[in-house]
Amino acid sequence: MPSAEPTNALWLRAGDPKPGPRPGLRLDDIAAACVRLADADGIRALSMRRLAEELGTGAASLYRYVTGKDDLVSLMYDRVAAEYEFAPVTGDLRADVLSVAEQARAMYHRHSWLAQVNPSGLGPNGLRYLDHMVEVLAPARLEPAATMTGIAMLSGWVTVFATQEASGRGVLETGGGAGHIAAMLRLGDYPHLTALFTGSDAPERHAVDNDSVFRAGIDALLFGIAGVR
Repeated sequence: MPSAEPTNALWLRAGDPKPGPRPGLRLDDIAAACVRLADADGIRALSMRRLAEELGTGAASLYRYVTGKDDLVSLMYDRVAAEYEFAPVTGDLRADVLSVAEQARAMYHRHSWLAQVNPSGLGPNGLRYLDHMVEVLAPARLEPAATMTGIAMLSGWVTVFATQEASGRGVLETGGGAGHIAAMLRLGDYPHLTALFTGSDAPERHAVDNDSVFRAGIDALLFGIAGVR
C-alpha cells in the first residue's frame, strides 16, 4: 500500500462532524447541479451563487460542504467519471484500452467543459477509472511507475484528440490543415514537406477518418508503452 499522505480531499472531509444544523445536501447533489450548469452554459457560468440558485439554497450554506470552486471542479469531474461502464477485462490489451478510450472520447463530446478543468484530486469514481486501467495494463507486466505513466499518456491522448474534435476542427487541422500547409509551401524552401505534399499519398488528397486517427494514436502509444503491435 502507498503511504497515506495528509490530504484535505473533500470526500474525506465530508465525514467530519460539523457544528450547526444537519446538512441537507449530499455531495452528489452538488456535483449533479454543477454538471447541469456547466453542460448548459459552460464552465464559466459556474459560481457559488449560480449553484445555490440551482439547488434552492443560500450561497453561504454551500460552504458547509465545499471550500470553493476547486472543490466544485473535483466534484463534477468525479460525477462524470461515474458514466464509465467498464466491461470485464479480456486480456486483449488493445481492445480493453479502446473500450475505455472510446467512452472517454464520448464524454468530452457530452461535457465540452471537461477539457477546461483540472481537478485537484481524484474522487471515488476517478479512482475506479484508475483501478480499472491498472487492471487493463496488467498483461504488459510493467513496473508500477511505467503503468501510471502509460495511463497518463493514454488519458492525455484522449483529452487532446477529443477536445480538438469537439471544437469542430478536423483532427489534422492544427496549423491550418493540409490544404493551408500545401499552399504555404511556395513561400520558402521546405524540401521535406514539399516531397510529402506532392506525392500521390499527399495528406490533402485523402479525407480524414477521425475514428482511424484516434485508434492509430492509441496503437502508437501502446507500442511505446508495452510493445503492442
